[in-house]
Amino acid sequence: MGEEPKAAKPAKPARKLPGVVKQVIVVLVLVIFSAAGGMAIYKFMLAPKLEVEKEPEPEEFSDNIPTGAVAHDFEETQTAVVNNDPNAPNSVLIYTVSMICANEETKALVEKNKQWFTAMLSDLHRNRTKEELADPGVEKSILDEAREQANSLLRRLQPQPKPEIKVIQVLHLKFTVFTL
Repeated sequence: MGEEPKAAKPAKPARKLPGVVKQVIVVLVLVIFSAAGGMAIYKFMLAPKLEVEKEPEPEEFSDNIPTGAVAHDFEETQTAVVNNDPNAPNSVLIYTVSMICANEETKALVEKNKQWFTAMLSDLHRNRTKEELADPGVEKSILDEAREQANSLLRRLQPQPKPEIKVIQVLHLKFTVFTL
């Protein structure tokens, strides 16, 4: 009993880091969290929007004619040819067009609406000069445009457009310029 309880030793104060080191650690933590947040935002928000959607590859052009393809021939038609020289004799373009349809259903739709297709073909052949009609490129462009417009017309004529109803190709069975 003669011993007095020893006074509790004062606890050592926690070792304090110098102010500069503390600031460096805080900055490093902020940089790491900012970088992680930026990468997360990029990965989940920006990358999906920036990703280029792969367009379906267009069907490769094939010279093969589908087994169900059928032809629809239009009647022989004629139209006046524009004459640049007033002293030259008049000319007439006589042409016959055949549309290669993808199937019987397409052919039936073309036959049912023959007037629309005949008017479209007349518009494409009208108001051409003799020089234009002598150029094979112009003839090809008329046929290409006729196919595009025929397919557009077919889409408009259907209540619900079906992709299998289309004109595969348009051909000239006769394409002659006569000078009178």
